Amino acid sequence: MHNYPRKVVKLDFYNKFVLLNAILFLVFQGAISQSLPDGKLDFVVKPYIQTMTDSSFTVMWETSVPVRSQLHFAETDRHILKPVLRPKVMEESEVTLHKLTIDGLEPDQLYFYQVVNPGPHGDTLKGAVTQMILPDYSQSGISFTVVGDNQGNIRPWERIIELMFKETPQFVVHVGDLVAYGHHKDDWTDEFFKQADTLIRHIPMYATIGNHEMNDEKFYQYFNLPYDDAFYTVKKGDLRIIFIDTNKDILPGSAQYKRLENTLAHTKEKWKIVVHHHPVFTSDIASYRSSLMATADQGDPNIFHLKTLYEGYEVDMVLSGHVHGYERTHPIYKNHINKENGVTYVITGGGGAGYNQESSYREWFSKKSNKCFHFLNVRIENNIMKVEAIDTSESIFDGWEFVKRNNSKELNSPLIQATPKYFIDSTIIAIENPNRSGAINYRINDENYLTSFDSLVFITQKHSATVSALISEPDNSSREVTKTAVKLPLMEKKEAFGKMVTADYFEGNFTVLSDFEQLNPDQTYEVRTLSLSEIQPRAKDHFAVRFKASILIPETAAYRFFLESFDGSSLLIDGREIIENDGVHYEIFKEGYAALEKGYHNIEVRYFDFERRETLNLTIGKQGGKMVDINEYINLEAETQEN
Repeated sequence: MHNYPRKVVKLDFYNKFVLLNAILFLVFQGAISQSLPDGKLDFVVKPYIQTMTDSSFTVMWETSVPVRSQLHFAETDRHILKPVLRPKVMEESEVTLHKLTIDGLEPDQLYFYQVVNPGPHGDTLKGAVTQMILPDYSQSGISFTVVGDNQGNIRPWERIIELMFKETPQFVVHVGDLVAYGHHKDDWTDEFFKQADTLIRHIPMYATIGNHEMNDEKFYQYFNLPYDDAFYTVKKGDLRIIFIDTNKDILPGSAQYKRLENTLAHTKEKWKIVVHHHPVFTSDIASYRSSLMATADQGDPNIFHLKTLYEGYEVDMVLSGHVHGYERTHPIYKNHINKENGVTYVITGGGGAGYNQESSYREWFSKKSNKCFHFLNVRIENNIMKVEAIDTSESIFDGWEFVKRNNSKELNSPLIQATPKYFIDSTIIAIENPNRSGAINYRINDENYLTSFDSLVFITQKHSATVSALISEPDNSSREVTKTAVKLPLMEKKEAFGKMVTADYFEGNFTVLSDFEQLNPDQTYEVRTLSLSEIQPRAKDHFAVRFKASILIPETAAYRFFLESFDGSSLLIDGREIIENDGVHYEIFKEGYAALEKGYHNIEVRYFDFERRETLNLTIGKQGGKMVDINEYINLEAETQEN
């Protein structure tokens, strides 16, 4: 006991000594650091061509410290060995992520560019002197390569970049999952851009967003897209490529679906290709067969409805990834093999991610499949498109060609829009002819066809109606497209259910939604939001929840509901089922509509978890308006019933 205080005093003195030395060391280091540069100027991402048009190109790159950079440029002839580059454009301020554009250029002309970064301490960082040519699509064909799902596997990714370079493409299409973890900076810099540098400093790469990008801002920054909006199109000669985001809502009532429909209807190019990460068709047994309620003749159920859109507007090819491997379908039209009218779907997820064992069973739609690292080589000349699938041994393991009809010019199908599509009293259906010629032929509810030579036809409907329409000329016609407008019964306002959200919690081995009225809950919670995070404690797997709450509807109108869940779920409003999303499955999206009177309405959300992750998201929005979390409509006060 007598020695204890002295030990404490001795220890205290030692700590003070160490602390004093540490402070002196930090002060000394700080004095030295003031005489050193803030950081070494270097490339985080080397210069790459972000996009290219018929008369311009844009270069992007990233530096370790903010600098005000320049793009040096030279126009020269092919026999010139050493071009003289001069400053062409300069940034207005110091940044780390750089983007400069040179325009006013001519196609099929040899150009050189070099990025020059004057450093903050007199040092200058220069990129490689790089040759590039803007293709003249009026004189030459279209050539590009396609790859997907490299996901940070460096060796096959390097090899594929090397082989694509040999094919001398004019650009590259990437079908998503460029990295393994979108939030990780080094996945982008060290496992994607570093290997791709030799190719993409000469030609642009256009990418769709995959699930592994995790909607991270770095995808949008590096590909110069507005954050959270990965829908865009690229025109190359007589080819239009449309990129969409299948990680997000693409159901028929979504804004993205409407953009896709409008773009397809007004595309004038001869060839149409759509790119999205998730496949419409796949026979891979390990990808979408995990759902106990999945059917065997489709891929991702969140996008299977898109095939009707692709068929109606004569899309030639759909490129996807997500499933690691290769698969090409027969040309498919209305769920049948149709060589003349069908759409070909290609999964090209062979950029480096590990692939599953190939199935011994082939689906009816599957023409060719393979499990290997690979890329596609695509060539388009006039009415012929040739596609080769090439593995890392440089073997062509699949090849085919499309031949367009060589007669009269194809007519685009009409665009049918119902405003609104779901209505209470009446709706106006507009039929637009997107072509410069031709007549609109339309019918309502399978009645006789009517003909109009106007570019727009308006139809007022007070009852549910299905409108079909096509464009015709002598000896030529478009495909017929169809749209249904639905009259909804108005659901009257109700007494508010209560002030809080009630959640009945059940444990059990659920594989479908049960009749919860016949079950006794293991626990009942009163919570403030309709969210699984509120249910605590709960089992890791094998549980169910029934939420009950009141929502306050601000305006009498038709409302859209979007329900996403992993596993099963359903939505009831005032006792009526609006969305059924039952079964054991991964994240599946469903939408439903209800015409609601201004005031309170009572909702019930049923959900169960079988295994793996738990997902439950419900959003609401006035039809055609912004979708928001359902909790923004849940009234926690419920003070008085609105009149």
